[in-house]
This record gives sequence, structure tokens and C-alpha cells, in this order.
Amino acid sequence: MRRFSYNKISILLFLMGPVFSLAASPGVLSDYSQIDEVIGLPEIGGNLSGVTYNYDTGTYFMIQNNGGKIFEYDRGLRRQLRLIHMTHLSDLDTEDIVYLGHNRFALSSEKNHVLIFTLTPGQTTVDLGSGREDVQDFTFPPPAKVNNGLEGVCYSQNSSSGRGTFYAVQEKLPERVFSFVWPDSDKDFHQPKDFGLNEYRDIAKILNGRMNDLSGCTFDPESNHLLLLSHESSRVMELTPAGDLIQTLNIPPAAKQYEGITFGPDRELVLVSEPNTVVVMKKHRP
Repeated sequence: MRRFSYNKISILLFLMGPVFSLAASPGVLSDYSQIDEVIGLPEIGGNLSGVTYNYDTGTYFMIQNNGGKIFEYDRGLRRQLRLIHMTHLSDLDTEDIVYLGHNRFALSSEKNHVLIFTLTPGQTTVDLGSGREDVQDFTFPPPAKVNNGLEGVCYSQNSSSGRGTFYAVQEKLPERVFSFVWPDSDKDFHQPKDFGLNEYRDIAKILNGRMNDLSGCTFDPESNHLLLLSHESSRVMELTPAGDLIQTLNIPPAAKQYEGITFGPDRELVLVSEPNTVVVMKKHRP
């Protein structure tokens, strides 16, 4: 089979429009074609890295890397409602955040940890020190190179018990996509085999010529599809849970560096970019 170079793939994607599909039927990304809003949040400062929508409060939560801060914003993404300080972090490079339900969140850090913790309404400080009974720590295989570890974490609540499936992405060298089912235990897991960590073995082949790194992810419960984000390629990729490629979406260069992605309440795609920009792509296809 002839293998295209990255430049040839890029030209092909450009000629075919913003969405390039390999699937027989359209996926989620076919619903998006343009940027509708670009929102600057200078009050954050810099290093905006991840975003999630809390469907219980109707608000967004964003996380900053190397700043120890979580920000809560209103549904319109223009008014900051709360600033939450994270304390006693073993790794300050917090890259992404995802809402799990029932006031519980998970974050990913660059040294390949996923932490699960609780944020109650009005809380402005959260202690994420290792060994705390109210913080669950999952340790992944260490990255091969410093500053190329976990960038994104997302979650599929595919059971009534609330113990769904986590997905996490490692940035590069190599790019990796992990998954595991949340164990029915709140203890820490320091060995990947103990919590059943799985890895998408063909991800390098799927990404080749399409995405140069992985910077975030989100899971769509309506389609049961996984979306991967690349900041170097300014592109979103849609996969089945089994890892089959459905399609890709080119994101216009409205922001500097796309680092996080989530779905909003009206099915809009919400992306965050360093240093402090939010980009909204609304669903346009009925």
C-alpha cells in the first residue's frame, strides 16, 4: 500500500474541506464546519489547558497547567464564578479535567497520573495530596521523555453504577491512547495491571500523516465515539471505542494552541487554547 506523506495528506484534507471522512456514514464531526465564537479570558493569565462541562450545575470548569488553579465559568463562558486552588499536588503540570457526576472530577497530569476528587458547591480550595482517602490516584506507565506525558482525560459513563470507562491520551514520543474501567474501589492503583489499563495498539498507524501529537480528548455519549485533539495539527479525530477511524475535522487557526475539548449543553464543541482563549463551534447540521 502506498503511504502518503504528511504534506500530501494535508493538501488532500484541504481540498476536501474541513471534514475528511473515511466512514460510510457521517459521524459527529460532520455537524461542525466553522468557528462561531472566540472568547478571550485574560483574567486567567496563561497556561489554559483543559475544559469540561458540569451538566449538574450548568457551568464549565477549566484547568491551568503549572498554576494550581481550576476555574468555574457560566454557561456563556464569559463570567468567572469561582477560582479553586489545588494544593499539595505531586505534579503541578495538570493538563486536563473531566466531570464524572455527583460532584466528582478527574484530572490528568504530565507525569502520567489521573486523580479523582470531589468539588462541592462553593469550595475554593481542594487538597490533592497523595495518600488522602478522598483522592484516588491511578498511575500510568511513565512517559519516555519529560514533558511528553498525559495531556487529556475523558470519561464515558456507560453504567448506572457511575463506574464508567476512562480514556487518556499521551502527547507524543510516542502518542498513546489508554482506557480502563473505573474499578469498584476508591483505593489508589500504582500498577497499571492492577486496574486493567488497556492501550490502543494501532494508534500510531491511525495518526500517521493526520495528527502530529495528542493534546486532549472527549467522549460523546450520543454517538459512543471518542474524539482526539491535536494542537500541533489543529485537528480533531473521531474514533469508535474499538479504535476505528471515522473522520477528522480541521480547526481554523482562531487560537494559538488547542489544548482541551468538550461538548457543551447544546452539542457545541468547546475548545480551549493557551494562553487563555476559548473557541466555540456550534452544531450546524440538523
